[in-house]
Amino acid sequence: MNKLKVVAFAAVVMFGSMVSAQEPSGAPVNLEKTPWLKGVEISPYPTDLTPTLPLKIFLENGEAIPATVTEDVPLILVADTTIFDDDPPTHANDQEIPNPRWDASTAVSWYFVDWEKNQNFNASVTQGLAANQMIVIPTTPTGKGAVTCHMARRLRYDAPEPGRSKVSFANSSGGVDVRVLDITPPLCGLEIDVENGKSGSFWPVEFPPDKYPLPKTANVYFGGGLFNAADREVVVEGLELGANMIISADQMVVNVSADDKLSIRVIGGDNYKLDNAKLKFGICNNAAGGEPIPVGPINEEIIDLANLEMPDNPHIFVDATDTSGNRQVLFVPLKVK
Repeated sequence: MNKLKVVAFAAVVMFGSMVSAQEPSGAPVNLEKTPWLKGVEISPYPTDLTPTLPLKIFLENGEAIPATVTEDVPLILVADTTIFDDDPPTHANDQEIPNPRWDASTAVSWYFVDWEKNQNFNASVTQGLAANQMIVIPTTPTGKGAVTCHMARRLRYDAPEPGRSKVSFANSSGGVDVRVLDITPPLCGLEIDVENGKSGSFWPVEFPPDKYPLPKTANVYFGGGLFNAADREVVVEGLELGANMIISADQMVVNVSADDKLSIRVIGGDNYKLDNAKLKFGICNNAAGGEPIPVGPINEEIIDLANLEMPDNPHIFVDATDTSGNRQVLFVPLKVK
């Protein structure tokens, strides 16, 4: 909860005003370390009155937000705060606000906080509902995170000088700790170099991004001279992203000679955490997908084709699993001359 308080404090600072040198704060000052503060007195109150209002977040049905939510699955969230009331607050930091009145509608921002990466993300949202509601889509998986909401509403009140007024902001912030479950398979491809020959690479891209409901789908991109795509990219569209991604021979093949040496490297990764212990790549004899049956070495950076007994219909494959158990297996036909 301390971290949420830090986020809320940041919102107050953003919408608040600078403090003035009017009243001593009572905090001790070490003039040896901060000589520029000699003779400076800082008020414990902001020059402009900036009330901070409590805010609670819950689901549309009034229930608490679950500790674990699912990536790309929409949630209708409600923010409960008096910032939407017809009557504005009358006090700020125990100070009375003279003749307060709202001067604008409320600005609302929703965020996901990823404590693991120490990053904030604007929550992916669709259309708004009521002013205090939002359909929020968590698109960033994390094992330790939070959904937060920050609001600010412009406030006008009477200034000490007769006939004049001042403008400030009321702020309202809150948050709930959540874990966002990863449901997207890895997006791994291969970079292939033929010794004394051409090179190329292929990699999948989730399309459309953040698709829900399942299954996820992806386009596979091919580039490099090995795929006759030295100055362009060839795209195979609409594969189901998962454990049976098969490129057919009429879509793309890896053309090699029987005595070639292939240098292979994995490219890509996962939108959360890849399980490197389960990562596999190499050559297999599967013609119709399914569980890869390797031919020759696994996870070798260099494969000497002359040392392999090739099956009738070989494929190069990459098999990747993330720490949430989502799996991707991609097969590309291998044509040996």
